[in-house]
Amino acid sequence: MNRMRIAVVGLALFAAACSDGGVSGRARPASVRTPVTSEVSRTSGAGLAGVKPCELISGAEAAGLGLVAPRPRTTAGLQTCEWDGSGNGGLTVAVDVRRGADALDYAGDAKTPARFGERDGFSVAAPDGEKDLCHAVISVSASSSVQLVASAGGASADTAKACALATRSAELVAARLP
Repeated sequence: MNRMRIAVVGLALFAAACSDGGVSGRARPASVRTPVTSEVSRTSGAGLAGVKPCELISGAEAAGLGLVAPRPRTTAGLQTCEWDGSGNGGLTVAVDVRRGADALDYAGDAKTPARFGERDGFSVAAPDGEKDLCHAVISVSASSSVQLVASAGGASADTAKACALATRSAELVAARLP
């Protein structure tokens, strides 16, 4: 299951990195960041470039979410971090320093506006009809965003479980953003 989730996320990241944003498909996490407090980081993706995705959720927070074994990855040139669920499913977190939330392609999916801490964003339940997934996207600037993909597990169709994980995780991540 986890290999399948990783493969799907990897393919989506590759497609996103190779596109100009006009290609339809599912948005996936791109690259992640460590906390930076400069004013530049509030207006562009430049302040996010050195951030490590696995540092956006602490070990204790991950355990509280039922996540284990964070693994940093580079997919399509972008940094991501993946956590397995202690039972099934998991979470992928990334920061996209090239595209803001509004530039991500969710054509055909319902975006539900959300507030994660002090950040605006949206969630997408069951993107492309995949009922075991939920995305949360945090708007960082017009040209950068943090994307989270939560999975309830491939054998599960529990969208509510995936969205609860995505939302709680996004709130933790948003608290670390400049």
